[in-house]
Amino acid sequence: MMKKTRFTPIKLLVCMMVFIGFAPASFAQTDATTPAAEKSMEVKRIALVDLDGVLRAADANNRVRELLDGQRAKFQEEFRAIEVDLQQSERDLLAKRDLMAKDEYDKLVTAFQARVSSVQKEIQYKRQSIDNAYQKALSDIRKLAIDVITKIASERKIDLILNRDSSVIFLPHLNISDEVLSRLNERTKNARIEVEIKKPVAQ
Repeated sequence: MMKKTRFTPIKLLVCMMVFIGFAPASFAQTDATTPAAEKSMEVKRIALVDLDGVLRAADANNRVRELLDGQRAKFQEEFRAIEVDLQQSERDLLAKRDLMAKDEYDKLVTAFQARVSSVQKEIQYKRQSIDNAYQKALSDIRKLAIDVITKIASERKIDLILNRDSSVIFLPHLNISDEVLSRLNERTKNARIEVEIKKPVAQ
């Protein structure tokens, strides 16, 4: 009986290279014969970071959310008072319907509808302004996180850092997310965080 040959992954790789026309010598090429351009593109050290996860967990992000939640609550309180006033105005208007000339009453109705429309637009733009303010703050925090990642790469001489989403399988020690989060929190712990609410640009 013919004895079966057991191929290891290395043997299999060499056989494949021979099959497609590469000599084994090219596989064992030394650094001395590697062109300088190819050496400069070699990736020896790789790391991964869950950037979105870091941003969600960042202390600065949580403080921004607290500020915006407070601003949102303030707006809701203001509009609640306006809503009560509008409801009373509507009741007063309905009470005058049979006491006024139709033309005069229609003018009051038109003015009331214009006021309601204005309030609705005000609510819409303030909601949008809060969303815009959060996105701007998140963008600023992201820039700081990128700076932290860049510094870690320089310190550890990491050639390539990939986003966690781009990797299906990885070794846990390649994940630097915890260190990035820790440094980001340290960098922003004494930072004064302000959220500016601006009126959205008209489309």
